[in-house]
Amino acid sequence: SITRLAVLPSSSSSSSSPWRCASTSLPMQRALFSSKQILQSPTPLFKFVGGGGHRSRPLNRIPMAHFTRRHRSSRNSGGLHRRRRMASVLGWLIPPLVFGGVGVATGNAQDMKMTGRPYCIASAQKKKASCKEGFEGVSAEEIRAWAEKGWKAGVSATFDSHIHVWGDGTEPHPYDNEPPDALRNICDAEKFVANAKNAQVSGALIVQPINYRFDHSYVASVIARYPKFFTGMALANPSVDPVEAEGYLRGLKKDGFVALRFNPYLWKGSMADENGKAIYAKAGEMGMAVGVMCFKGLPQHMPDIKNLLEHSPDTKLIIDHWGFFRQPATGGTDPSTSVSDEAWKELLSLSKYPQVYVKMSALFRVSGEEEPYNDLKPRLDDLLKHFGSNRLMWGSDYPFAIVNGGYCASVQTLRSWQDSVGLSDKDFDQIAGKTAAELFVRS
Repeated sequence: SITRLAVLPSSSSSSSSPWRCASTSLPMQRALFSSKQILQSPTPLFKFVGGGGHRSRPLNRIPMAHFTRRHRSSRNSGGLHRRRRMASVLGWLIPPLVFGGVGVATGNAQDMKMTGRPYCIASAQKKKASCKEGFEGVSAEEIRAWAEKGWKAGVSATFDSHIHVWGDGTEPHPYDNEPPDALRNICDAEKFVANAKNAQVSGALIVQPINYRFDHSYVASVIARYPKFFTGMALANPSVDPVEAEGYLRGLKKDGFVALRFNPYLWKGSMADENGKAIYAKAGEMGMAVGVMCFKGLPQHMPDIKNLLEHSPDTKLIIDHWGFFRQPATGGTDPSTSVSDEAWKELLSLSKYPQVYVKMSALFRVSGEEEPYNDLKPRLDDLLKHFGSNRLMWGSDYPFAIVNGGYCASVQTLRSWQDSVGLSDKDFDQIAGKTAAELFVRS
């Protein structure tokens, strides 16, 4: 792990200290210290925070004295003070270095949360996982090993809440709808696991692709092959009679599907009709969350969504892809797309229902920029304020992400938010995996 520490050179020529604490009112600057510089400093420049050493402490506030050169020893007691200072430095520095600590501290003023007192704040930053694009160079044995490792509760890891996989369309899993030619033969489960290993993603929810419509046999076979890595979200069949809803859902659960997707464009009328309400209510009773895909925009589906929410308040409902607030949903860099402020307001209004969650998925569909999709940061702030991180989850929309910037564009953007947006460790862990795992990972 790497300890981040903001220390700014003093701008005051009258100060005897060449160092002072960072303040949010100061321009962002950086100061890097090597272990050699720390050891040569006349006073300890910082106390180690985090990193796994047995002397590490969750220390938030560090007195100014630990960052200044004001406290020099007097001529009469110089030897004693020098020995004490060296003992202080070594006492903080050596254990982290031996037990997995650092030799460099780095940070910026925006990382600091100042209290108004003359204290500096240091924060522990987890080492970011790397991301290598594509599935090349991963052997079949490595694929099996990564899938077997899977998601583990209590471990900070990345879980992709929204992917699709499919085969080549031949028997025994023929297509109902043809996929894009560019994605026809590169989207099987093994290739995704290889992508996930290269990106350090530890599990995923497979959303039933429209390619197979209501034939869930391919996805079920994948879940059976890699049960520790994958779970499934089935595609709801609007023709299922209310009296058959329970048996229908039990069959899907038996095949590894833990959630259900409502595609309103498969209903002949309202998805809150008698069949839809029965399936939705029964899903909630059986612990299956229901996702809603508003591909053509959220506002036109709000009456149905509210109807379902109020009919069955115990069922958890998930809004896909930031509510598709940019239309058409072909990709934000398409000049024909535009943002719907109405859709965004409608999405935020759903936060009053505690059973509503939002997938922050398919970044390329809702951003008007290339990676790292900086225009989404204010919207992330909005979602955090309204929903809280425990109702937000990241997803890639693989394999469509492959041809829209790449899988790593989505993964790395997620990981960059911890610094660029200032997410706390708790919020980051929730969005990166824990929220999705709480809903989708089988115990």
